[in-house]
Order: sequence, then C-alpha cells, then structure tokens
Amino acid sequence: MIVLVDNGGFASIGSLSRSLGQGGFGTSYRARDAKSGQLDGEPMKVDFAANARSLGAHAIKAGRLDELKQALKEAKATDRTTVIVVETDVSASVPGYDSWWDVAVAEVSELESVREARAKYEEARKRERHFV
Repeated sequence: MIVLVDNGGFASIGSLSRSLGQGGFGTSYRARDAKSGQLDGEPMKVDFAANARSLGAHAIKAGRLDELKQALKEAKATDRTTVIVVETDVSASVPGYDSWWDVAVAEVSELESVREARAKYEEARKRERHFV
C-alpha cells in the first residue's frame, strides 16, 4: 500500500527555498511559458493514479478524509499493490514548530531577497544552541 501525497511539486522544500530568498525555483510542476521561456507557465497536472495503473497497481484517488479512510479499507482488501493518491491544497502549509533549521544561505548573491535572507541567517546562527 502506497499513499502518495500530491502537492503539485515539492511544496515543503519550495517553502524552505522561499524562506531563504530563493523564490522556490523548480519546486512546482510548471509548463514553460512561451513568452518568458521560463518554467513559470500554467501548473502541470500529473495523473499519478493513471501512472500507477500503467505500472499494474490498483489506484484510488482520495480528496477528503472520508475518502481516504474508505481507500485504506479497500487497499487492505486488495491482493495487489495499491496506490492511494491524496491531492492536497498546494497553498496550505503546516504551522510553525518553534524551532530553527540550520540551512545555509548563499553568502554572495545579486538577489536582494537572498542577501536579506543571509543577514537573517547570520543573526539566527548567533542564537543556535548545540546539544552534543
């Protein structure tokens, strides 16, 4: 049984990238925009259920909690690999958790957003505690 959470790309790492001033580049499935030539066009929809079926798995889409519960029951009763695809709201994120993740920010950048993130990073490093 595989539960695949479809968040339209790499939402968690995209949020981290944005917090580091890097704009979340490459962390969402986007088509190439004809005008800009960049990967900032329309969101690309990947049909993970169809992909799972193409590999011989049983596939179920679940968009709500009751559908997920039913899909889990169905998967337990199935005699082959089952993929449950749970589509999430790409704009929703988890709440804060009162901690800090030491992810270094580029020391040199032409982007003001990265320079600002680096300054915040340097300040946060001063408050970092080591437990080992």
